[in-house]
Amino acid sequence: MIRNRLAFTLVELLLAMSLTILVGGVMYLLQSQGLSTVAKGTTRLTLQSELRQKMERLVTDLRCAKEVLEISSDSIKISRFPNYQEEEDETPAPIIVTYQLEKSGNRCTLLRAERGEDPRELMSAEHIESSIFYPFYEEITPDAGPIFYPFNMVENDSGQRSRITFIRIRIKVRQSREFLTLATSVTLRAPHSRLLQPSWHFR
Repeated sequence: MIRNRLAFTLVELLLAMSLTILVGGVMYLLQSQGLSTVAKGTTRLTLQSELRQKMERLVTDLRCAKEVLEISSDSIKISRFPNYQEEEDETPAPIIVTYQLEKSGNRCTLLRAERGEDPRELMSAEHIESSIFYPFYEEITPDAGPIFYPFNMVENDSGQRSRITFIRIRIKVRQSREFLTLATSVTLRAPHSRLLQPSWHFR
């Protein structure tokens, strides 16, 4: 005699539960990986955008520099031409601008100070590599033209420092387990032009 089954057997229930758990685990894994990728991408884009914006401020200051007063791998002090308006009768005096990397606890901050005022935060991250500035001084030779040599920041020769006309900048940061490096190069226009034409007057 054959009886109609009104329920699942224990084996069928266990098999169904195992398949449900397996499919659910796979879906959760795929979803968590997708969310993690989106979060990392958002963090990286935000950090990259902020870093480029801050880098542009630094590059603008260096392009307007009259001369480099002090420089090390993680700091620079320059004499900078201020923004000049055509209607002004006299050329404004140069201003002093300083960039300094400071580390406090688990935080690194690149500070900017102008005219001796209190430093203001330019950028901040969990880690900023201390090697930021790579300066080069220029020698003018009659035959080969301008030649650039790495500036020795340990010896800190004042004559060579006055001829610094080219600086490589590399900012490497870590934020929320994301690493980002942004590098650029800047020519200091006034010092370079002064070496080429010593008799000219540069504002």
